[in-house]
Amino acid sequence: MAKTKEREVYRGRLKGVGLRHTLPRERILAYLDRKNIHPTPEELYQGLKKKGYAIGLSTVYLNLQVLRDAGLLWEFKDQQGNTRYDGFTEKHHHLFCLNCGKIEDILTKDLPEFNAEPIQKAIESRMGWFVEDPRLELRGFCPDCQ
Repeated sequence: MAKTKEREVYRGRLKGVGLRHTLPRERILAYLDRKNIHPTPEELYQGLKKKGYAIGLSTVYLNLQVLRDAGLLWEFKDQQGNTRYDGFTEKHHHLFCLNCGKIEDILTKDLPEFNAEPIQKAIESRMGWFVEDPRLELRGFCPDCQ
């Protein structure tokens, strides 16, 4: 994607949730907007620095919170309790390797037999919760660790 077109895509995504476009937000979204990318804030900061971007760690933390609160990123904890971020917006679930810590995306459309709706409805009716976004988390061993 050409830089100008890419910038317009991120500008539109930010505007669509009521946020103004800034270079740090664009770069964070661009970095996270790939399948199987789930960095901690520190890993994201180091990754952006390696790309030659001058960005502060506090700027990364601040913008991650803003983007998360706007619904453009998903925040979750890995098996060690580290906070990680996911900007891949296609409906998906996560596979966690219990040995090496690898996290891999699995698309919902690749799990046609998994239907979260009955689980969601059962939780809502039995426990009174409103389940906004049911997600499946699978833990096991990746091919390299088996």
